[in-house]
Amino acid sequence: MIKRVVRLVRLYFAQAWLSYHGRFAITNPFGYITSKIGFPFFLMIFFIFMGKFVGFNDPLYIVIGNILLIPANNGMAGITLAIGDERQWGTLSYVLGSPAPRGPLFVGRAWFYILDGFVTALVGFVIVAGIFHMDLSQVNLILLMLVALLIAITSSGIGFLFGSIALLSRDGWTILSTFISALYIMVGVNFPIEALPGVLSKISYGLPLTRGVMAARLLLNGAAWSDISSLVAGEALVGGIYILIGYVIFLIIEKRSTISGTLDAM
Repeated sequence: MIKRVVRLVRLYFAQAWLSYHGRFAITNPFGYITSKIGFPFFLMIFFIFMGKFVGFNDPLYIVIGNILLIPANNGMAGITLAIGDERQWGTLSYVLGSPAPRGPLFVGRAWFYILDGFVTALVGFVIVAGIFHMDLSQVNLILLMLVALLIAITSSGIGFLFGSIALLSRDGWTILSTFISALYIMVGVNFPIEALPGVLSKISYGLPLTRGVMAARLLLNGAAWSDISSLVAGEALVGGIYILIGYVIFLIIEKRSTISGTLDAM
């Protein structure tokens, strides 16, 4: 039993490292930092000026929301590419032909993307706290970090889902990019979800991030665990459902591929 657990853990982290290293090994430090900090920074500035144009004069609200979206973007885009590119690079047949358990092979791709996005978000909070002189004396920083980590984990469910879809369609990345753009509207990053029309506000509660972003904002306003516990539980449940759906789709695709033999075809 112990040997089996050790083997599963080893497979998980081996898959995590190979998946992450394969994506960033060709990137120099400048390119890496630019992708992690540069793009989110300028996008944040864009939404701040857009908010001022329409009369929403709370730049800190927009800044915090966009920082919380950093680990989500990292998990969604990174995991989708890590899974979907197996087909493009011609390595999918080796993955499917491996005798290793599918769980660690599939879920293991998320670990370093989650960790990377989480650390980037923490760095973003430190920078913003210095620029905007945020008073964090009443904030439970441990809870805030746990919520940021939870957002990074739950948003990975979207990456798993679209990664599995990308195994069947060449347009998987295009579909994900459109979905990520919709998240800037749907999950309360740049304005409260109460401002959305009735149907869209209900849909937003069925997405990862919505409850996590709300919980983080409450913590920054001095809330305690009792004030956010239901939001945290809801966020974990929604994220878990997306991860499970992505895994089930992956298993279905694998089963179909053994029959048709066309999954690796471009």
